[in-house]
Amino acid sequence: MKLKPSILFCSAIVHIGLFVGPAFAKVAERQAEIVRIWPGAAPGTEDWTGPETDTPLQLPGLPIYHMVSNVTTPTLTVVRPAPGTANRTAMLVCPGGGFQDLAVTHEGELVAKWLAERGITAFVLKYRVRKTGLFRVPADIRRHPERFAELLRSTEPNRPIALADGLQAMRFIRANADRYGIVPNRVGMIGFSAGAILTMDVTTNAPAVDRPNFAVPIYGALEGKEPPVGGPPLFIAATQDDNAVPAAESVNIYSRWTAANLPAELHVYQQGGHGFGMVPHKLPVDGWSVAFEAWLKAGGWLGAAKTAAQSAGQSTQK
Repeated sequence: MKLKPSILFCSAIVHIGLFVGPAFAKVAERQAEIVRIWPGAAPGTEDWTGPETDTPLQLPGLPIYHMVSNVTTPTLTVVRPAPGTANRTAMLVCPGGGFQDLAVTHEGELVAKWLAERGITAFVLKYRVRKTGLFRVPADIRRHPERFAELLRSTEPNRPIALADGLQAMRFIRANADRYGIVPNRVGMIGFSAGAILTMDVTTNAPAVDRPNFAVPIYGALEGKEPPVGGPPLFIAATQDDNAVPAAESVNIYSRWTAANLPAELHVYQQGGHGFGMVPHKLPVDGWSVAFEAWLKAGGWLGAAKTAAQSAGQSTQK
């Protein structure tokens, strides 16, 4: 089923409460763990008040879905692979939502489940967001890219807060590598829509030690920043009929990475709209995750990481 694009910029129409979907139940019951990323109150939003909101949405033939907003305490939900299947790779997962909401199911929990099934320890980031007004997307935005630039600028007040949470999450994951059985130089980052913009913000703004080792912006954008020297490999996916974040933005990321002689792979599908996430559409876009898995395998991220003893043994043999 093809989903209609949302009227909210960078927010897809399918959302669900965090880790309550039936497809996710077994993994969630076994491994879900929620941790705060800041040792105290998150800096810069001390004046944000009120409880988180969870807005349900009922679509024909689908369960009740939810959008989470007014997040003042950023957390990571940790989803581990089944015992004996972990490959010591980790990924930070960033849902979209226009920096106002979080699409915590098809761009969060279902992604984490998919990664865990492939041996990757997933960390779903619930970064700080709150309502600041609706971002109305013009119907002709694909023919007028300057209007998307205006929309992107309208998110600027909330983006530094999300960036701070993204950087802190990367630092937390690496600092606790032993706790989670991962390797610090095998930490990737995947984001969707606003989460993809956040992924690229972290990738281009962070010092080398805090960058992801590989990054996956899905229907995202890169605003006015140059690729960093030694930037990580990228896997990029988008659809031609996306009426919220034009596919040209993904092409731009790919082109700039290529011009900087950095590795990148781009997939643009004719149909799928905005916010396809991990929801089946019965369209070729459903194959993006198959291509993503092949890319992960080719990059060595799905193979078991060498232990320190194995690496030392190889060094001695050389």
